[in-house]
Amino acid sequence: MTEEKEFPIEQVFDLSYKMLSNQYGFFYLHTTKGVISLHIKDAPEEFIKKFRTVEKK
Repeated sequence: MTEEKEFPIEQVFDLSYKMLSNQYGFFYLHTTKGVISLHIKDAPEEFIKKFRTVEKK
């Protein structure tokens, strides 16, 4: 869930990110409707680990 949108777990098939500096980066949400990119301040490693435990394959 973001401030603007909500993505059901069934529509998300992968997550990735790229930090561009120690202050910001991009988080990529790979969904059945395309890739959504979000600005982030911290690396989302813990979020991705948690996603891997509940993702639907």
